[in-house]
Amino acid sequence: MVLALAIAGAIPYGCHAVWSLALAGGIQVVNLAVTERSVRLVLAAGPSGFAAQGVLFLRLLVVLAAVFLALKAGAEPVPFALGLLAIVPAALWHGLAKAREA
Repeated sequence: MVLALAIAGAIPYGCHAVWSLALAGGIQVVNLAVTERSVRLVLAAGPSGFAAQGVLFLRLLVVLAAVFLALKAGAEPVPFALGLLAIVPAALWHGLAKAREA
């Protein structure tokens, strides 16, 4: 929902801005889903779970590579950064919803 509002706000700035924002938001949505699973794996494996730590590090490398490739492909930096940052209120909202369920 937060990403949809951000994309709607970017429409007046042109198609390229909307594309850049949507791309960054998509990267972060996938990143959030993988992060949640990775954290569950780390917690299940215990503090010495080397494989779990490797998964977290691999996730970081994949996200950094996706950001680099998107910027190299021509994403506008400011809308792209806003798309990356849109995950912060979305993650807080997700966390509050999960806390209410528990």
